[in-house]
Amino acid sequence: MRRISCDICVVGGGSGGIGAAVGAARTGADVLLIERDSSPGGTIVSAWVHNWEPVCGTSELCRRLYERMRRMPGGANADYSRSLSRLNREGVRNPPLPFEPWAFVRSVEGEFRECGVRRVLCDTDFRECRVRSGRIESILVQSSFETLEISAKFFLDSTGDIVLARAAGCPFSKGAESASAFGEPSAPESADPSDLNAANWCYRVRPGDPGGSPDAEAVSEYPPLCIHRPKFCVTMPNGDLLVNPCGTTRLDPDLDPEEYAERVRTARELAYLCWHWDAFAEGKKLQWIGLAPRIGIRESYRLSAEYVTNENDILAGMNFLHEDIVATCDHPLDDHAHGRCRELRGGYGIPFRSLLPRGCENLLIASRGLGVSHLASSSCRLSRTIMTLGEIAGRAAGLCVKRGCQLRALRIASEPSLLSISLKKDSRNNG
Repeated sequence: MRRISCDICVVGGGSGGIGAAVGAARTGADVLLIERDSSPGGTIVSAWVHNWEPVCGTSELCRRLYERMRRMPGGANADYSRSLSRLNREGVRNPPLPFEPWAFVRSVEGEFRECGVRRVLCDTDFRECRVRSGRIESILVQSSFETLEISAKFFLDSTGDIVLARAAGCPFSKGAESASAFGEPSAPESADPSDLNAANWCYRVRPGDPGGSPDAEAVSEYPPLCIHRPKFCVTMPNGDLLVNPCGTTRLDPDLDPEEYAERVRTARELAYLCWHWDAFAEGKKLQWIGLAPRIGIRESYRLSAEYVTNENDILAGMNFLHEDIVATCDHPLDDHAHGRCRELRGGYGIPFRSLLPRGCENLLIASRGLGVSHLASSSCRLSRTIMTLGEIAGRAAGLCVKRGCQLRALRIASEPSLLSISLKKDSRNNG
């Protein structure tokens, strides 16, 4: 077994992992990124969530990546500056930022070269970790060819299911908490671990004659979910439509494997039927282009962090500020499973403690599995928010490497290099 050492090991190359690797590398730390797929990108690439919704509090890294894509023919064409908050001054939703997944990968790789992220192991999956006295000493990962042991001073878990944190024994939660857990006004009376935000399968169509004749099997199986399904569409740079059939299914990671696989299969079929209904039963001129390689998952396990950001923080907005606020967000409380979307009056803060697991000294979380309640996760799960939090986590770990200190020794309110990443004014609020 080959052994590798580094200053900071980032497990997971999605939005949070990209931000974490860049943030750490820009402090001069030796960074190693582990990614299970063949390229960084996460659900943006694998689940075709290649559209950034308008949201406040995004970092300059997000802007740099988008501007790189705009310079690529066919990569992106929207005005980034118009998407720096959810709503404009008139209360109207700002436009999204669509882009091509191939352009995003090229943009990320260009950023990696520029900032010094030179060690990226793709097609490499996390297997287990070795913990001693509250610290992760090393992890075992499996590449296509061999098992590797990686030791580091700090680890960043950027996996959607916080696989490293759970393997290290950090406490975690899943599903809806009861109202008594955090005093959230919209929480149910009793906890429900199976109440997760919906997953769905994105697909792509192109304006034009769908061609051929209707699929007889599809026509006979149009379900009500297909006919009445709300669909979010965004126009790609080449005119294609990226379609998100919102709220298709719930995927509880603790389901029986066969039932889980059947729900995934059903969601895939439903995406096809949604297009078939539009193209043939409704008579819309839409050619089928393709289905995303993987279903898009909004929520699974979440960290029981030193502080769990919850609905009360969101509703209080910027009127309530923790001393360690490092990022802001103004995306709605957006529960696809129940079809609810509650707009916010402005931005709210996310504290650094929501990235800190209890029981592990050298680990930070930089993914949708950060320390948030079920209700709060429906708001602060967006790609650019997670990328910004990842950059903050990576920068924090890099500062600790440089200073020879521990994460909890950082005094966030006195760290301008951390606060400057996200805490800046936008066009509508102090997000």
